[in-house]
Amino acid sequence: MKAIYGWKWIKEYFPPEIRAKPGNIVKILDIFLREPEKVPHIDQLHNYPVCLLTGDGKTLPRDVKEFESWGISHDLYCCNRSMLFFERQIDHWAAVDIEESVWFAENVNDKIEPEKKIVRHTIGEHTYAYDIYWMMDPAYDKVQRTLLVGSTGYFAMLTALKMGYEKIVLAGMPLDFDPHWYDPDDAEGPQWGGYTYANWMDFKMLHPKAGMVKSMSGYSAFILGTATKEWANGSSNGHSK
Repeated sequence: MKAIYGWKWIKEYFPPEIRAKPGNIVKILDIFLREPEKVPHIDQLHNYPVCLLTGDGKTLPRDVKEFESWGISHDLYCCNRSMLFFERQIDHWAAVDIEESVWFAENVNDKIEPEKKIVRHTIGEHTYAYDIYWMMDPAYDKVQRTLLVGSTGYFAMLTALKMGYEKIVLAGMPLDFDPHWYDPDDAEGPQWGGYTYANWMDFKMLHPKAGMVKSMSGYSAFILGTATKEWANGSSNGHSK
């Protein structure tokens, strides 16, 4: 159940039967298409083998400037408000908090898509204005968005792997407690919990494609490794199609 208080959604607590199972919440290593028959060629939704995946961390402007100085052809995949940072066409956009982002999703339309459609990703029921709906293990169906709240970047990273990107560079995902890139310096930043860090560390230790993902800065770079021009350029010559 959800309740509305002060025009904000209050998310449900983890059900006891899930909370009582050690390790189940943090080991989210894979996701699945909710309606695979509607997206039969998920691995063809990219133009280049390198994907720049952006979050709302304070380091976003610095990370993007450094990455773009490398001159590597890439697709641009934005999470949440990081899309507003760019004054150019993006390829993918993801949001986990459907209720909070639905207005934004509904207005990502042809008025701001001058060249081609932005593919919009989320996790949950097929009820809002997104293009591709993902899910975790069916056992978590009722709480899957709750489990990933605050980790849109982690969710988007898994979708990028599913779409076949060979190198995924994280920018603006330092996983620190600084304010978002769009907030004043004295604003309160995100309050990451232990489950968040455990999720990223489990990915690094257990996922067979963890080596395809590196970060430009912060704790995510400490966990996954720091992205470099040499690493990102290793498989970025030409189109993947």
